[in-house]
Order: sequence, then structure tokens, then C-alpha cells
Amino acid sequence: MQVLRKYAFLSVICIIVVCCLTVGLWMNHWLHQSLPITEPTTLLIPKGTGVRSLIGQMNREDLWNGEPWQLLIYDRATGASPIKAGEYQLTPEMTIAEFLSDVRGGNVYLRKVTFPEGWTVQQWVSRLAKMTGVKSTAITMSPEALSQQVRGSNTALEGWLFPDTYTYSYGARDVEILQRAYRAMLETLEKVSPQQSGAAFDDQSLLILASMVEKESGQANDRRKIARVFLNRLDKGMRLQSDPTVIYGLGSKFDGDLTRRHLRTDNPFNTYTRFGLPPTAIANPGLDAIRAVLSPLPGDWLYFVGRGDGSSQFSLDLKSHQQAVNRYQLGIIQ
Repeated sequence: MQVLRKYAFLSVICIIVVCCLTVGLWMNHWLHQSLPITEPTTLLIPKGTGVRSLIGQMNREDLWNGEPWQLLIYDRATGASPIKAGEYQLTPEMTIAEFLSDVRGGNVYLRKVTFPEGWTVQQWVSRLAKMTGVKSTAITMSPEALSQQVRGSNTALEGWLFPDTYTYSYGARDVEILQRAYRAMLETLEKVSPQQSGAAFDDQSLLILASMVEKESGQANDRRKIARVFLNRLDKGMRLQSDPTVIYGLGSKFDGDLTRRHLRTDNPFNTYTRFGLPPTAIANPGLDAIRAVLSPLPGDWLYFVGRGDGSSQFSLDLKSHQQAVNRYQLGIIQ
């Protein structure tokens, strides 16, 4: 009798071991199956989502080709951590194990937004308002209120956002992205400290002048010459006479055609009617424009004019400049 009981006990143990091995092999095979998708897609998981609701959501979005009980068994068997809310990217050949690892670990999908050099704060805000997954609040704020949110002061934000590509997760606030861009500009200014170059102006003046250089030319070879022209004119007490500052001052009134009347109409940003730098930057400059101001090419140029191909012609005196204007802008060859 005891022998029978012993054999019965061993049989039960064997059956349990076999069952466990079978379940383990099945689970391993199941976890390494790919999700039924043929192209990258995203899945937005709301807060409070559990295993059952996740299965239902994936079924509705045709992202699941298994049975509900499969995931439920896995969840109970492993005692896995809760599913974390957020947006996740699913890719072809992605296995169930990889997917579960992402949603358990909160490995959310990071979207990207790029801000080119020379964009204004308003252009930044407008782009963020159109980005998927960004909570847009900045577009309704006054410039002073936005600066307070980003910089912690009411001083102008223009010029203080570093152009770059920034990542964000679904649900990020636009102000948070702008704050990161502001910190990036501060870090950039620390790396290229004006004191190291012997520049005689503060960060605000540096960014104002760099923004003008940024808007005057996209040619890397010309930026350092343009910076020198502006610095030479400032040293001689001449007006800077920069078209982009006038355009910035016109704001929404500018229709794409800059006229002589615009140049003669005074406003704080009109460097044809006023001496010195404009009150704020006119755009957010990139690193190359900042470096151009900090390290301008040596030279006595006082004028420059666009050649029509993106490059500029530089002149030492007004007569030579007028000849360049006649040639490159009016088509008069003397």
C-alpha cells in the first residue's frame, strides 16, 4: 500500500513537472512570436490600463493575434509589474516579449521636433501647436507671460532658445520643451563665453547681434565678415541699417516687399532710423552665428549687399558699395 502511495505521489510530481515544462515551453514560444503588424505604428495606453483593457484595446486596433487568456496566464504566472501609461511604438518583427518589456518598463516612444536656426519665438510656438502629442498652451500667452514661464522673468525671450532637434513623449507641454531650449542656450553661452574672446558686450547684446548675422546670410563663409561689418559700424557710431531688423519690427504688417517707406518709418527695431542695436534679438541664432560674432574676421568693411546667390559682396566705402548695389540688385554693370 505504501509502495502504491509512493508511486502515486511520484506520478503526480511527474505530471506537475511535465505540465510546468509544457507551459514554460509554450510561453517561451508564444513570447517570441511577432506582433501582427507590417509597418511601424504607435499605441497610446491611457492611465489605469490593466491587462484585460490592454487586450481589448489591442484587439480593437488589430494589434493582437492571440487569445486573451494567453496574456492573462502570463501576467498571473510572472507577477509582472503594472502597465505604464504612455505612447509606445510597435514595429514589424517586434515580439510579444519585447512589447511587454516596453509597456512594463515605461519605455515610451519619443517624438522629435526640429527648430531651424533663425526662427522667431512665434514660429517656435506655432510649430509646437501643430505637433502631435504636444499640449499647446504657449500660443495663448502674451510674450511677457511666456517669458515668465520659460525664463522666470518678463524680459524678452527672443534669441534665448537654442535651435536644435528636441525629443518629447506624448502629453508633453510646449512650455517644457521651450524651457529645455532655453537651458540649452544658457549652456551654449557658457561654453563659448564672451569673456574668453575678449568681446566687449554681454550675452543679451551677443544674441541680438548674432540674430542679425543669422538673418542676413545663410552662408557660413560670410557670417564672420557680416559680424565684422556690424562691429565696425558700431565702433564708428554708424547706423547698422539691417533690413531684417526692420522686417521684424513690422511684424504681421510685412507682406514680403520691403519698401523705402518701411525703411524711413521709425520703430524701435528700425536700424535705419536708430543708432545701436535693436532692443531685442530678432530671431533665435544658431551656434555658428554666435561664434561669428565672437570671432569675426579682421577687416575694415563697412557695407555689404547680397549677390543674389546667397552670398554677399563686401565694401570698404560707400562708393564701392553703391557700385555693388547697382550691379547685384539693380543689374547695372558699370
